[in-house]
Formats: sequence, structure tokens, C-alpha cells
Amino acid sequence: MRSLLNNMKKFILKTSIIFLFSLLFFRLTVISLVNEYENKINNLTSSAYLIELKKEIIKDISNSNKKENILYPEDAQLLSIFIRKILTELKIN
Repeated sequence: MRSLLNNMKKFILKTSIIFLFSLLFFRLTVISLVNEYENKINNLTSSAYLIELKKEIIKDISNSNKKENILYPEDAQLLSIFIRKILTELKIN
């Protein structure tokens, strides 16, 4: 009887230790990753980031307007085909 009780105590102790280490491992890996991605999403949607992104886009548009050709020839051809297809579909409907 005493050895059974002693074995049960060891089992409970080992199980508790494994559970605590598993919980700690989970906390350090999965929860940390979730928090990191949550912070990245919050930073991307913050108003300061959006204002900075808007300024950068406006600056790039201004620089592009100063150039003679904005698009590469391959891009221009691709967009031309795409726009023609859209116009054709709009005339049908």
C-alpha cells in the first residue's frame, strides 16, 4: 500500500512538472508569436503609419510625374490590353 502511494506521488509530481514545462513552452513560443504579429498589425493600421505611407506615395507620384515615361514598355502594353478588355466589357453591358 505504501509503495502504491509513493508511486502515485511520483506520478503526480512528474505529471505536474511536465505540465508546467509544457505550459511554459507554449507561452514562450505560440503566445509570443501571436503577440508579435498582433503588434505588427497594430503598427500597420496605426494612423501615424498610414500618414507616412500616404506621404511616401505622394512623393513617388510626384517623382514619376517628372519623368518622361512612367511605365516600362512591357507594363504599358499589359495595362493597355487590360484596359481595352475592361472597356469592351463595359460596352457589352
